[in-house]
Amino acid sequence: MSGDTPPMDERELAVGALRALALLAVPVAGGAAWLVGWNGAVSALIGLGFVLVLFGASAALLVWVAGRPGIDGAGSVGILVVGAMVRLPLYVAALFGLTQLSWVHGRSLAAATGIAVAVTLAYELRLLSRMPRLFWVDAQAGGSTTAANDARSQPL
Repeated sequence: MSGDTPPMDERELAVGALRALALLAVPVAGGAAWLVGWNGAVSALIGLGFVLVLFGASAALLVWVAGRPGIDGAGSVGILVVGAMVRLPLYVAALFGLTQLSWVHGRSLAAATGIAVAVTLAYELRLLSRMPRLFWVDAQAGGSTTAANDARSQPL
């Protein structure tokens, strides 16, 4: 791990997700407007915005974990799991609170949120599977993966 700024892979992850959600905004909000009206379009855009916030928080947490010296793989997974356990209930509570507003169309909000989560997760998995390295982990820095040929113990 080196440097104080996120490398291009993490930046590409964030920019690509933003681009994917921006491309979704027109058809999703347009479809909701056509089916329900203006409150459907606004509700769909709110759902897309929530997914952007959730994805941004996840990406920021990943970059933060990757930048911490001394945190091993198990520690970073633990931090990410705890982060998700904190964020997801807050996210659900905020969406539930929004559906209580008279001008929010709950089904448009739910549909747009579901579509956006599926698209951003698919994008993230596709990008992560193609990264030569994953979040500042230097594959060359590890030890050799070849079998050792030296004797570990001496016969009696």
